[in-house]
Amino acid sequence: MTRCLLGVDAGTTTITAVAFAADGTERAHAARDNRVHHPRDEWAEQDMTTTWERTAGAIREVVTALPAGDEVVGVGVTGQGGGCWLLDADGAPAGNAILWTDARASAIVEAWRDDGTSEALFDRCGYGAFPGMALPIVRWLREHDPDALDRAATIVGCKDWIRTRLTRTVGSDPTDTSLIHRDIRGDGYRTDTLELAGVPAVGDLEPRVDAPTSVVGEVTADAAAATGLPAGTPVVAGTMDVAASAYGSGAYEPGEGSTVLGTTLQNQVLLERPRIVGPPTGYTLDLGIDGLGLRAMGTMVGTPNLDWARAQIAETDDFGAVEDAARSAPIGADGLVYHPYLSSAGEKAPFVDPAARAGFSGLDPSHSRAHLLRAVYEGVALAARDCYESLPTDPTTITVSGGGTRSAFWCRLFADCLDTPVTVPTYGELGAKGAAMLAAIGVDRYPDLGAAVEAMSGAATTHTPRPEPASMYDALYEYYDAVAESMADAWALRRTVAESFDAVDE
Repeated sequence: MTRCLLGVDAGTTTITAVAFAADGTERAHAARDNRVHHPRDEWAEQDMTTTWERTAGAIREVVTALPAGDEVVGVGVTGQGGGCWLLDADGAPAGNAILWTDARASAIVEAWRDDGTSEALFDRCGYGAFPGMALPIVRWLREHDPDALDRAATIVGCKDWIRTRLTRTVGSDPTDTSLIHRDIRGDGYRTDTLELAGVPAVGDLEPRVDAPTSVVGEVTADAAAATGLPAGTPVVAGTMDVAASAYGSGAYEPGEGSTVLGTTLQNQVLLERPRIVGPPTGYTLDLGIDGLGLRAMGTMVGTPNLDWARAQIAETDDFGAVEDAARSAPIGADGLVYHPYLSSAGEKAPFVDPAARAGFSGLDPSHSRAHLLRAVYEGVALAARDCYESLPTDPTTITVSGGGTRSAFWCRLFADCLDTPVTVPTYGELGAKGAAMLAAIGVDRYPDLGAAVEAMSGAATTHTPRPEPASMYDALYEYYDAVAESMADAWALRRTVAESFDAVDE
């Protein structure tokens, strides 16, 4: 009989459940699509009940697929960070979840940037405001949908909603609450921050904060019926996905970097303690484990840039053909640079500008489709470098995870562009694995995070940067950075022009 740890990762577009043995070996795996609704332009929501039902379905599939005699002895949950997940007094949804990709609060964030509120928020809580965070979303709700706030009793993260359905306990952990209004240095919630943001009512919505490895409840009879898990199975509080993915990839010591090359491009470095440092963008998390902190810069869009390029430039479903074409162009794409600000919500790291948009720079008649494609691959890597340049510590090594790691070409390019060894774990579902590691600690299978990571992280491939390509990317980055810095006024003008066009019928 194998005693398994179940890790659940409720991502923005995919929900994954994986059962692991104590040595990190996968025993069973299942996934479900998680649909994002766009009821209006620039809005992004999820039906919370549907998210739970799809999570329950994935868990049930895993439990059913476990080999005879295997037993789930602990559950850890992680999930997308940011956004606004409101629960009523009964722990039920107070409305649809508003996601981290939502842009309805863009005007609020721009006003905060102009009047100094954003910098003040960073000084208090360690994050730079962006439209998909809880405080600007709540401010928008107060102004446009106050009934939603009247129905709410608690504000939580995505993974906390799954925890509530599993255990009927309501609470969060230090990572998700780091993005609400907690002082990451350990002084609790900052009520002065709420006054500053114009949302004093949020003080009534503060969730209880539990340590990530603490057992916060047991699987209820109702949850057991929905998931197939044994009633009474312990559930730990868990962390948001960026922290879980770092652990799952093998990063747990100060100075180690971690990049998630997925729907977003998350770039982060572990700190010996939570500290507010650097430019007032990105965010800082109190990890709630071993005193560690995490300083992160997460761009709005990662691999969807390649999805767009495949469909609109290469016009093929064959990613292999796209990669072959990109590889055929020289490093630097003969001076063609792509800025991957493809989100309708603009960009949030290493700068915040809701008006930012993607684009090619340096295009001339000599450039081919292959040059365009290579520039997209390189543009995403340059965006990662732009984030690491703003982080407080140069990482000794960077572990890269996410769907983009299926491309060895891209991982090699990242190592050269970042001029840092890039390690790619052989196993792919790292958020789920990180959540399972926390569960393993919670049920006393391992004494601490270091022991869990060492035992469960598994094999990896390392790409070492090559001196000549690294030097070429140094020069290309200077050009990339100069163009981005010069574009703020042009992006703002573009938006004004586009809005004027929208007001005129053909």
